[in-house]
Amino acid sequence: MVKIRGFGAVLLAGLLVVLPMAGMAAEVSGLYEAEIQVFSQKRSERAAAMAAALAEVLVKVSARRDAAQLKGVAQSIRRPARFLQQYRYRALPEAQRELALQAAALNDVSGADPQIVLFRFDKAAVDKMLRDNGLPVWGATRPATLAWLAVQDEGRRYLLAADSPEPARELLVREAHRRGLALLLPLMDLQDQQALSFADVWGNFREPILQASLRYRAESVLIGRMYRTANDEWQAQWTLLEGGQAQSWAAAGALPVEVIDEGVSGAIRVLASRYAPVAGEQADLLPVTIIDVRTLRDYARVTRYLQSLQQVEHVQVTQVDADQVTFELDVEGGPEAIAQTIALGHVLQRYQSPMMANGEPVGWTKRHMQTYQLLP
Repeated sequence: MVKIRGFGAVLLAGLLVVLPMAGMAAEVSGLYEAEIQVFSQKRSERAAAMAAALAEVLVKVSARRDAAQLKGVAQSIRRPARFLQQYRYRALPEAQRELALQAAALNDVSGADPQIVLFRFDKAAVDKMLRDNGLPVWGATRPATLAWLAVQDEGRRYLLAADSPEPARELLVREAHRRGLALLLPLMDLQDQQALSFADVWGNFREPILQASLRYRAESVLIGRMYRTANDEWQAQWTLLEGGQAQSWAAAGALPVEVIDEGVSGAIRVLASRYAPVAGEQADLLPVTIIDVRTLRDYARVTRYLQSLQQVEHVQVTQVDADQVTFELDVEGGPEAIAQTIALGHVLQRYQSPMMANGEPVGWTKRHMQTYQLLP
């Protein structure tokens, strides 16, 4: 709910106009739903699938891989139907169905009718349960992550592209969706091919990688090198570049999905440590000034954007001065975590105020710790 104080009649009237919000750079969909493959529509099988789906949702929303195993959470989700909004079945693609039937035969499952069941859970109930157990609730606005993955397998070397037919692409996209990572894959068109080579990504040469990444406007870049060893084991090295910092980790497994999952999980872990609100951190009032708000359309765009952020409970206007609007945000999380999240959507950018000779900010900006400029 947006609270308004001290506005003139023109602005108050303008608030009645419904205006579309600018597109988000990294809006993750489906955080509160999950799909599970089942062999039938039996109630017992649906109940087991529902529990697995809820556990997956908890991981996506909290960014904690072990969320469902924590004592308080595990007790709360013993009856997953309490959190359920709806479910529905859908048929498997023919090729996937044939594989599922083969798996059913190997596991002595009689009368199998493989299909997918989609579960959607109640956002408010899930969020409350996580917060009650001291876990963060990470909203849909997340850093867009561009992934450059160099793969070497049986003598073949290639960079993964957005339209790549390679199984690794499907695995990476699936794991990113399962974990709530806002994933981008490069086009690998002529521009990318001229800017970046397989050797650049394989060698983790960051300067050309960052240069090639500029066109995608991603907030973070995930670099991966993945290969199969002589012992038929998969290994990978991963590096996440974000906010001028780099973190690296290694992964190994018998299957490619294992090392890809480690890459996605590592990226989520690093990003959540910076952007997800800290569980149990007391809500506070944060003054934020936005400049270049010149029209009612600008005002509506800013208010809707601020209101959409997970950490922001309420938005209240405290001052309007020409093209500058000061809001008071009721927020959960530290000021810098909020600042990082606000900048994600490419709606607002942090404003560096001009300085006077004594090093103090000029004029009205002195009293505002956080000032942003509305982007076109």
